[in-house]
Amino acid sequence: MPDEKKLIEAALFMSPKALGIGDLMRVIGASDYGEAKEKTFELMREFNLRDSALEISESEGLFQMKVRHSLEEHVQDFASESLFNKGTMKTLALIAFKQPIMQSLIIKYRNNKAYDHISHLLEEGFIARERKGRSYAVRTTKKFLEYFGKDFVKQQKL
Repeated sequence: MPDEKKLIEAALFMSPKALGIGDLMRVIGASDYGEAKEKTFELMREFNLRDSALEISESEGLFQMKVRHSLEEHVQDFASESLFNKGTMKTLALIAFKQPIMQSLIIKYRNNKAYDHISHLLEEGFIARERKGRSYAVRTTKKFLEYFGKDFVKQQKL
């Protein structure tokens, strides 16, 4: 059986999305949540001390391997495919630019498909919403900022 930290590293490298401890427990065959979490944080510390172009980050209990922030702008054009389709990205850009924005306005500007976009973005943890009257106020999350960086809106064409 391969080393547990190597398995965690391989899983983070292969996954296009952030992984929770439960996902990593399955990869290493662990039954103890605390032990899996400890191994993951240990790997994160060791990995991030390397002089590497990649880093492991943690946000809201999810772990992801990504290009170091200082190098992103130099290599972002090589990214093969976005996590979201173009329509979802436009909805996300609208939310990021106008936040907090009422969900009813998002639908008005983007059309009924934005309901699906919002559901997907909520599911992935990039936006949050809060009930306001008969609609919702929608805003981006910390995960959004960590994943896309502060210059996201500038890069998108609404």
